Amino acid sequence: MNKRPHFHFPLLSLALALLCGAGSVAAKPAQLTVGQGWAWVREFFPPSGEREIDQIVWTDPPAQIDLNTLQVWNVRRPWPIQEWRWVVPEPPTPPTADAPLIWRPQEKASRPSTREKLEIHLTEPLSHSMGHSLTYRLPDFNWDVLYRLTVRGIGPESIGSVQVDLTGFLRIQNGNDVAYPAARVSLIGVDESLLPPPKPFGLLALNPDTALTDLWLAPTDSPDLHSAIYPLETEAAIPAHGEAKIQFARIRRKPAQITHICDSDDIPSPTPSGGMPLQRVLLIPNTEKMGLGFPLPPGQADLFLGTMRGAPVQSGHLLHTPFPGILNLNMGPVDSVRAIRATDEPVPLPEGAWQQDFSVTLVNRLASPVHIQVAEKPETPLQWDLVRSSVPCEETTRELHFDVTVPPQSIQAITYRLRMRMHSKP
Repeated sequence: MNKRPHFHFPLLSLALALLCGAGSVAAKPAQLTVGQGWAWVREFFPPSGEREIDQIVWTDPPAQIDLNTLQVWNVRRPWPIQEWRWVVPEPPTPPTADAPLIWRPQEKASRPSTREKLEIHLTEPLSHSMGHSLTYRLPDFNWDVLYRLTVRGIGPESIGSVQVDLTGFLRIQNGNDVAYPAARVSLIGVDESLLPPPKPFGLLALNPDTALTDLWLAPTDSPDLHSAIYPLETEAAIPAHGEAKIQFARIRRKPAQITHICDSDDIPSPTPSGGMPLQRVLLIPNTEKMGLGFPLPPGQADLFLGTMRGAPVQSGHLLHTPFPGILNLNMGPVDSVRAIRATDEPVPLPEGAWQQDFSVTLVNRLASPVHIQVAEKPETPLQWDLVRSSVPCEETTRELHFDVTVPPQSIQAITYRLRMRMHSKP
């Protein structure tokens, strides 16, 4: 493990530092904000005993540091830097002809020793009564997240009072030759699972503007994904050229909810005989009461039922979960909760419009009630309005949302009617 940087102040002697008690002041842990391919680092240094300093000599800085991002900070703001320069060590004096040749084993250097010190000259003296900090950017950092969830209360014939255990692990990959034995880590990044797949190699398309030339068509626009910040402030010991695995979230035996999703995109109309199984979803509130209360980064999720012994029942992906928000984990299709959709033929109306009836039949074969969220998206290019529905619903621009609880061992039908007409001309 490499030694961490330390600083020399030309006007300060060791005796004066000890006299002032500066040596007894511990530096705050380094703060790392790790992105996807890089990291911002902030290191803190206690007061030196000097009232003011105008020069810093940094010993053994990281070899991969981006010096264009280097800043010196006082307590509140960055301090202007006049210049910086590398201090090249003097070559060792060769032994004289009469001196005996002595070989001493040394550890292999992790990088060339021609840049062991960095002199930083400030434009004006910096008050050092409160110490200072350095911020800089390093490449070759990355992160990923793994969640392990154990759900209790789900049986083959019923759903009881569901409880959940959740543990979140953060893995930091450090490709640099500098270690951070005591650090506080936060994250920044986007959910890469939402990015579209790369364009296959070798596909040519006809240029729609010039029919005589085959050209690559312009790539489709990627979704507007914004980076999210995860201020975890998790304690970590990050080795050089290695990785650190850190637990950043843990809840035990907290109540959770189970719902089932009936989406018209997944359940065709007419539905095959016997209906189609619905997707079961685990809902965990992201609140302080649940033992969370901070944004949760996206990552892989391994699901266990009842115990963590053996292999997980399934593995999936958890999306970014804001705070406050609800963590959603798709548990896959459930054969005991099914849906059947049907659509009647449209009926013309005297005023030139049409009306059409739709039905959704929900089947619960369990010995306990189930909660179902129904999303209906009428497949019609016509403009439509809801005339009536058998249960209350929430209407949006192009969707209808029903929220129902189906009793045990029972069937419940949802019917609704739409009035459709041609779009009015502007």
